[in-house]
Amino acid sequence: MLKINLKEIPESPGVYLFKGEKGEVLYVGKAKNLKNRLFYYVKGPLLSPKIQRLVETAENLEYFLTQTEKEALLLEANFIKKYRPKYNVLLKDDKNYPLLRLGLQEEYPSLQIVRRRKKGDKALYFGPFTSTRGLREVLKLLSNIFPLRKCSLSEMKRRKTPCVYYQIKKCLAPCVKPISREEYQKLVNGVIEFFQGGGKKLAIKIREEIERLAENLEFERAAFLRDRLKDLENILEKQAVVLQEPVDLDFWLNQKTENKEYFIVLFIRHGYLYGFQTFDVKTPLEGSALKEVLLQFYLDGKIIPPEIYLPQEIEEIESLEEILTENAGYKIKLLIHPDSEEFVVLKQIAFKNLQEYILSEKRREKPWYAGLSEEVKKVLKLFKEPQRIEAIDLSQFYGEAKVGATVCFFEGEPDKSFYRRYNIKEAGRDDYSMLYEVLYRRLKRGLEEGTLPDLFLIDGGKGHLETALRVLEDLNITDLEVRAVAKNKKRQPEKVYIPGRKNPVFLPKYKEVFHFIGRVMEEAHRFAQTFAEKKKREQDLSGYLDKIKGIGPKRKEILLSNFKSLEDLRQAPLEKIAKLPGFNLKIAKTLKESLTQQSD
Repeated sequence: MLKINLKEIPESPGVYLFKGEKGEVLYVGKAKNLKNRLFYYVKGPLLSPKIQRLVETAENLEYFLTQTEKEALLLEANFIKKYRPKYNVLLKDDKNYPLLRLGLQEEYPSLQIVRRRKKGDKALYFGPFTSTRGLREVLKLLSNIFPLRKCSLSEMKRRKTPCVYYQIKKCLAPCVKPISREEYQKLVNGVIEFFQGGGKKLAIKIREEIERLAENLEFERAAFLRDRLKDLENILEKQAVVLQEPVDLDFWLNQKTENKEYFIVLFIRHGYLYGFQTFDVKTPLEGSALKEVLLQFYLDGKIIPPEIYLPQEIEEIESLEEILTENAGYKIKLLIHPDSEEFVVLKQIAFKNLQEYILSEKRREKPWYAGLSEEVKKVLKLFKEPQRIEAIDLSQFYGEAKVGATVCFFEGEPDKSFYRRYNIKEAGRDDYSMLYEVLYRRLKRGLEEGTLPDLFLIDGGKGHLETALRVLEDLNITDLEVRAVAKNKKRQPEKVYIPGRKNPVFLPKYKEVFHFIGRVMEEAHRFAQTFAEKKKREQDLSGYLDKIKGIGPKRKEILLSNFKSLEDLRQAPLEKIAKLPGFNLKIAKTLKESLTQQSD
């Protein structure tokens, strides 16, 4: 389950990613204040079932800081397209993302949201966009600046009077009003310039046009454009263009430590910050790994922009340029960070996010990320901080199907490759003897394979602890610590029995260690109980098959491998049973008739 330390989250705009156990991105979201937004996931009063499921499934959180909310929106869209997270609204491919179509061949072009680009269509397309809702919000703002027609061509031909959009000044009503093509084309050109990253240039042109109209005493038209300019400046204020020129480039920054070299690359497209990537490599024997990283990064199928800005000079820069140019098919320049104001801001953005990445990686390198292992060591009175912890639990199904199970947590997270199940070999045994058998088998195998944990947690009290200590003594194990965890009536961990101490230690209820131990013990209980229930179903099915005429050991084995319970076999079609190896229609009918009589 995702656990977020809100004290570490900055109060800054940004994008956050929820990741699963295997590192897969489960959800991408944006926020103008990351701390406030993530507070909702941690302490929100009412989470929908879907969000609750996301929080329970997610195991890790990453976030990227931005300067404005608009920048966060752009990053969110790019990350969703890149990672295609399970919990975001996803489309199968780009052709299903919403596109903007501008029919330039039409007398009065309009902007339309479409899902597919028509083959042979001479219209101009923008996109794709990952959010139809967000796209509609942008269009709503743009309609104040560029009041293009909203109706379809067929509707435009039928219309006799202006629609409501004309009344609210969001359309010039070319359907019924005498609008010149030249005047309308200026609006169309403005839309094109805006979506190609020329928003600021467009504002300058509108401002110049206002001055020209005022000089010509066309005050009504000048006032109209003045209002449009205010709306445009409001949009541009939220966009955070990082470069004035609409250029494509990559901006690199690195930092070396004793054991690693960390990198961040910012992707600038049309002057906007589109995204980033961070990673690290082992520190080379001498110098920087920048040159090797550049080659591996760009020759791995990445898009190579015309300009790549580096934090320092590197050897063989001309040769590297030639390799990248040949790979890209156009001239590539490797340049050093300039001292201009724009690039100083870029460096600040890169540095801020690189430091966040380095800090998060250092937390990962420390056992259990943020010191939970220290808390476990202190509360459980251990000799050292544990990395691998195993827990054992016993289970049975109404006195039958007696089993044991062990689960493993490595650095605070489940390691299911070390989960183990055990059938109790001797019937009629008590808890202590069953515990001895299961723990002995697990630890004996661990000695042979070299897979002993640092700490073993036993579900039980003082007697269970003494049983575990007897197993350690019989196997001559001296470097494994064991603790017995006693639960209260609500099945919550309450106190811990420690070897050599007369009285147990009560767990602090409101500390992280309490929740962690509870999580480990609950997982052990779930795993053992699930196994007991499965074994009981198999025993019921196996015992029933022994009574049916014509079902010998081989056919019984085939049935047990294909059906988990009597109910599964009862629901199976006759034809499916008849097609099993060693079966035919007659045997299948006999089996089905017996099942019917048994259910009656």
